[in-house]
Amino acid sequence: MSVESLLPLVLLLLLAVAAYVLLARWTGTRRAALGIAEGTVVSADDSVIRAPTLRSERLGLVGRCDHLLRVDGSYVPVEQKPGSRRLQQSHILQVGALCLLVEDLYGVRPPHGIVVLADGVRERIAFTEQLERGVVRTMAEMRRILASGEPPGPRWVAAKCRPCGHHPVCWDDEDPHFRGRSFPRGRRVSRPPAPRRVP
Repeated sequence: MSVESLLPLVLLLLLAVAAYVLLARWTGTRRAALGIAEGTVVSADDSVIRAPTLRSERLGLVGRCDHLLRVDGSYVPVEQKPGSRRLQQSHILQVGALCLLVEDLYGVRPPHGIVVLADGVRERIAFTEQLERGVVRTMAEMRRILASGEPPGPRWVAAKCRPCGHHPVCWDDEDPHFRGRSFPRGRRVSRPPAPRRVP
């Protein structure tokens, strides 16, 4: 075989290596943007890998991680919040609930969970006993509200309530107490609106 006949094979091999390197870089960049640069992806709530729904009869809890990573012998739930620029208490409680589910189902306590905010900002949430107690307390309060049959009362969150299509259901625009008022973020109003009658 002459050198000229091997040249196309050598070029093809070099192109394959270059494609492999570019794909590896792109994959690493993509994983970093999703907040899953570390560990092995065990499940993902997407159309490729599919995440199982985590159910615990003992806890009375059901949930699904956006990603579940295996890192150093433990599992780490990851939640994507691309529309949020800052960490919210609800994000922390959600990751705490997922950590409880992972511990109950896999038998290994997650050291932490991860919330990935807008622009790929990662927030590591330590799964402490304090967080666990907070999740259990919140679940008990939710169950109490559900069992009472009474609505918990609306919470005005301007960024969500103003554009919501259900605004007229929760906030009676005819009620002069609410017309033209804006309420501080996340605070309960002093009096719930009058219930709307459905014709």
